[in-house]
Amino acid sequence: MSSFSAHNIRFPDGTVTMPSQDHLLSDVPWCQGAKRVLTLLYGNEIRGKQIADLGCLEGGYALEFARMGFDSLGIEVRQSNIDNCLEVKRRAGLANLDFVKDDVWNIAKYGPFDVIYCCGLLYHLDRPREFVKLMGQQARDAIIVNTHFAPWDWYPTSEFQLSKIERHEDLPGRWFLEHDATNDTEREKLKWASWDNKRSFWPTKEALLESIREAGFDLVFEQFDVLGNILANGTSDATMRNHRGVFVGIRTSALQGRGASASQVSPLGS
Repeated sequence: MSSFSAHNIRFPDGTVTMPSQDHLLSDVPWCQGAKRVLTLLYGNEIRGKQIADLGCLEGGYALEFARMGFDSLGIEVRQSNIDNCLEVKRRAGLANLDFVKDDVWNIAKYGPFDVIYCCGLLYHLDRPREFVKLMGQQARDAIIVNTHFAPWDWYPTSEFQLSKIERHEDLPGRWFLEHDATNDTEREKLKWASWDNKRSFWPTKEALLESIREAGFDLVFEQFDVLGNILANGTSDATMRNHRGVFVGIRTSALQGRGASASQVSPLGS
């Protein structure tokens, strides 16, 4: 097991993976926001539902979903990360938590799932539209995508060096240079980078949302509650520089029998 770089997890014995951190992954707004969406979908009927955490890094989100009651599978390509994931599985002691070492493009080997969670992954891929379509084929009810996107207008102090607006996969967006690694040993050291592709393509927000819709999800939205104070944090300089959001696609058939169905909601202006 290598040292943890991102997920501070508390185990039943009280120990944590990153003692120097002052907060747990379970307290992070992204994690809490994902749990709210999942609770909206399933309420107290989570047990037996299947969720995949793609590019799961150190397994923290997959663990939180398992703690909710999901049959949770984390997929991770780097050996150093999967070693940490397996340690999380061992110390958490949950039978409904599992991990596999594989490229996320091979998700069909393990699916389909009820929900796919894709956090910090899509912006590392060079074919995002194709991958969103793949997620649509492997997710029965919903996908939650936490990702960077390409701004239409260039923000002067952007955190990232992005190309000018171009079209790729017939979508508008910008290219980002990932790395120049030439072998697995070099790629293994880049914990927070792509695997095979050396540059990634970030669609604009609108292009990403449309890709989710065309993948078969008729309810598509950006989740703002993950910002906490939406007015303050949504307009902050840090948010403007970061170009990141949480985007959710739901098949409304998954909500039937839970509150008002989509057919019962009146259109705006009616």
